[in-house]
Amino acid sequence: MTMATAADESALGDDADADAIPALRSQIDALDEAITRLVAERARLSRRVQSARMNSGGTRVQLGRERVVLDGYRKVLGPDGAALGDAVLRVCRGAR
Repeated sequence: MTMATAADESALGDDADADAIPALRSQIDALDEAITRLVAERARLSRRVQSARMNSGGTRVQLGRERVVLDGYRKVLGPDGAALGDAVLRVCRGAR
């Protein structure tokens, strides 16, 4: 949350905040649905990459690539972003 956003929200007052909760939760639910849909699509693509890599004699998991992915999450979301990125990678690795 930016400083301007925090100031704007505090100016609304408690009643306005309480009235906005259902709409805000609905937006969060829509985002959660989109995130899970995108992670599922990422997992499908990841399985294709893993299969192609193994069929060409490589390993299923490429740690250097995973490090790049984690760095991207960390850069955008901060230190906790790496934990989220790690969870996404675990989901997308599939069964060993």
